[in-house]
Amino acid sequence: MKTTRPLFDGTSESLQDALQNDDDIGRRMVWDLTAIGVYVNRIADLLGRRIGVTGSQWLLIMAVDGLGEGEGVSVRDVAALLNVDGSFVSAQSKILEEQGILRRSQSAEDKRLVLLAVTELAKRRLGDLESAKSAIEKHVCGELEDQSLQELSDRLITMRRRLGRAMLLVAAGE
Repeated sequence: MKTTRPLFDGTSESLQDALQNDDDIGRRMVWDLTAIGVYVNRIADLLGRRIGVTGSQWLLIMAVDGLGEGEGVSVRDVAALLNVDGSFVSAQSKILEEQGILRRSQSAEDKRLVLLAVTELAKRRLGDLESAKSAIEKHVCGELEDQSLQELSDRLITMRRRLGRAMLLVAAGE
């Protein structure tokens, strides 16, 4: 069954035709997810540049800020949220600590865990970008109401899990 695809600003007619005429909805979905990922990374690069960090570091800071409570959040939890290796989070957090943006500390409960928290300097810098972040979130969410956003989020979480399993299947040679 063919569905009508919206026209995308800035794309050629041949690309638009290919997207509209493609019967494989799964393939179209993968391209849409890929494009969304590229947009998110580009936005992170642009926002990160405003506070003097890379896009990857921006995402790490946002994860720590969003997850962090009390003493901080573990490297493992940040890595899981960002779907990256813990060694990447450790290396980048050390750089951000040197810049005074993140604080690294040992967990009082488990000495093996390194906890991350944003510093006051980071909070001030992030505060300067709050209106830009709010405008971006409002624009991205558009006319979606809370219930629709929750349903979309739930479906994306399911898709994330399935893609993780698919990656394992590909890695196993299937």
